[in-house]
Amino acid sequence: MFRINEEYDNRALLTVDKGAMTVHITLGSRNIVNLYPGLAEDAQKDGAVLLQPTDDEVTYSDGLTETVNGFDVPVPYLDREFDLALIGTKGVWYDHKVTVSLAD
Repeated sequence: MFRINEEYDNRALLTVDKGAMTVHITLGSRNIVNLYPGLAEDAQKDGAVLLQPTDDEVTYSDGLTETVNGFDVPVPYLDREFDLALIGTKGVWYDHKVTVSLAD
C-alpha cells in the first residue's frame, strides 16, 4: 500500500496534455522504488517499462524538509479503478487498485 505525502492532504497534481492525463504523486518516503501501470505479474516481464521516481522535496509544517520519491502516473480515466503495481526496497511486487478523481 502507498499513501500520498501527508503535506499534500492525500492529493496529487493531475495534468492533461493533448488529451493524455498524468497524475504526479508525491510519496511519504523513498521505500517505493518503481511503479508499473498494470499488474505486478506484467511488471516482471522482459521489456516492461517501469515508472521511474522523481526526487520531490517536501517541507512539513514543523519546518523539516525531506526528499522523497514521486512518480508521474498515466491515468487512463477518471473515477474508475485501474491497476498500478509497485515494488519497494524489499524487491517484492504488489498489485494495487488506484482511482483518480477531481477534488471537490
